[in-house]
Amino acid sequence: MMGDFLRKVQMAEYDILKELDRVCKKHNIKYFLGQGTLLGAAKYKKFIPWDDDIDLLLDYRELKKVHNIFPKEGREDYFLTSCNVEKHFPLVWSKIRAKNTLSRPVKYKSLPINWGICIDLFPVYPVSDFAFLRKLEYINMKIASKLLLAEMTKYEQNHSFLVRILEKIPICLRHLYLKFAVKLLSFHSDKTRYVYVACKGGKVVERELLFGKEKTLPFEDCEFPVPADYHTYLTQMYGDYMAPLPKEQQGGHDLKMGEIEWKL
Repeated sequence: MMGDFLRKVQMAEYDILKELDRVCKKHNIKYFLGQGTLLGAAKYKKFIPWDDDIDLLLDYRELKKVHNIFPKEGREDYFLTSCNVEKHFPLVWSKIRAKNTLSRPVKYKSLPINWGICIDLFPVYPVSDFAFLRKLEYINMKIASKLLLAEMTKYEQNHSFLVRILEKIPICLRHLYLKFAVKLLSFHSDKTRYVYVACKGGKVVERELLFGKEKTLPFEDCEFPVPADYHTYLTQMYGDYMAPLPKEQQGGHDLKMGEIEWKL
């Protein structure tokens, strides 16, 4: 992605973040910068120079508050979406998209969802303190994610036989499986030692890394909330995240420019 255009994409996403931050502060809704956005704040005090998205972490109950409030109080040109909003939504997390924009991989052109430029809202769920049960809950969420992703991979070439089978399951049933998996996690209290971060790939971490004494870090021209022990969290995610990254590894999540349809 070319530098000037990437910066415009980043700023479009940053505007969404600031609007969400405004609504969350008004209603005392807690969230944190997460994943690559958190890494950018810790290492650069802004976007990672080559990154092309914004990732946030929210306790799943806080995310429910966002879903109840943001559509009413957020800017009219933003659209909060999830599998509860769009029939063919293929992810286990939520997104806020900018209407009348476009960030759509060409190969997914036929997938009938809103493809506006967006930020990701990753829910955080409690999981069991018992290792065996925690592993089962992790697997259950991974299955739910795989079931939903099949809504995207059916447009790809050379995908596996298993994916072809998953594609045949009606999307409404796949969404029901996710709701079932989430319902099982919701029976846990908010005192469990471990939590599951429903991000890309999914991750189980200790609760105290995320929830504890509130902290903020500079990101672009504002300060935003970050996990309580963001250093340990980032180290578990990326290793020595402050070390220089080889040139060949400097790239965002999106495909090459010619494989994405863009509209700012």
